[in-house]
Amino acid sequence: MRRIKRAPVEIFNLSFLDIISCAFGAVVLLVLLAKNGETNTLAGPNNLSILVDEVLAAQLNVELLKGALSDKQQELAKARARSASVTEQLKSLESSVPRAQQTLQQLQEKASSLRNEIRQATAMLNVPKSTDKPTAEVGGIPTDADYVVFVIDNSGSMVSGAKWNQVIAVVNDILMNHPQMKGFQIISADGSFLYAGQEGKWLSDSTTMRQRAMDRMRSFTGGGSAPEVGILRALDLYSKTRGKVSLYVFGDDYRHRDLDAIVSEITSRNSDTSGNPRFRIHGIGFYRPSGGDAAQFAAFMQALSKRNRGAFVGLAF
Repeated sequence: MRRIKRAPVEIFNLSFLDIISCAFGAVVLLVLLAKNGETNTLAGPNNLSILVDEVLAAQLNVELLKGALSDKQQELAKARARSASVTEQLKSLESSVPRAQQTLQQLQEKASSLRNEIRQATAMLNVPKSTDKPTAEVGGIPTDADYVVFVIDNSGSMVSGAKWNQVIAVVNDILMNHPQMKGFQIISADGSFLYAGQEGKWLSDSTTMRQRAMDRMRSFTGGGSAPEVGILRALDLYSKTRGKVSLYVFGDDYRHRDLDAIVSEITSRNSDTSGNPRFRIHGIGFYRPSGGDAAQFAAFMQALSKRNRGAFVGLAF
């Protein structure tokens, strides 16, 4: 019997390598599947408690955030309330400014009205004719004087209430209306001087001196109601002054037994060698429209000013 020769078997050939490769691939696949299986077990029932804890923690964080948000909202509300309060205060201040400006305007208009009333009342005067012609006049009262003397009743009835402020304002207006004035002096009705030690001297006419005198007048009170005393003292001290002198007498009441005698005495002391008055003597009377004891002062000053080339003005307060 014939023997068949067969090719020798090679153990490590391509088929063997294929088998080995497939087996290795199967092992790798099993390993991968095993890992995937482990991963999937994380979502199983064993890990449910962990998820619940995480949810509870998240809810707690939400509650904390809500509380913090509520606090911030309250702070914001308080800030808005403070802002609204500040805004209201600002609006109140802004609204008060026009009212203050209106009040100031009313006071200025009142002061202007008072000055106009003085000028209108002065314009209604019948000033006696004089041999000399003044270079300037306001409301019929000559304002050409070189020197001005004020004899002012500073008793209790004159300095009470708003009257004294009106007196000071009128004095200041008279000074301002004398463009040629060189000096002035202020004396009380009983003969005392605003500036003690300045008797017989003149206060220089300057803006500063006028302002100081007006300020000092606010405390220049406590005298009597006897204007003839101050008038006669002014005539004695200043009768030799070179230049035109005007004397203004301020008062609200006057009591004297014999007006004609005192008017004659003052007129005689005020006359020069030719019989002409040295000073112009004017009267400014202050009275209440509702009444008062100003009639005798008005009669006294009308008679005195008429004989001494002056004028009398009655002012209501």
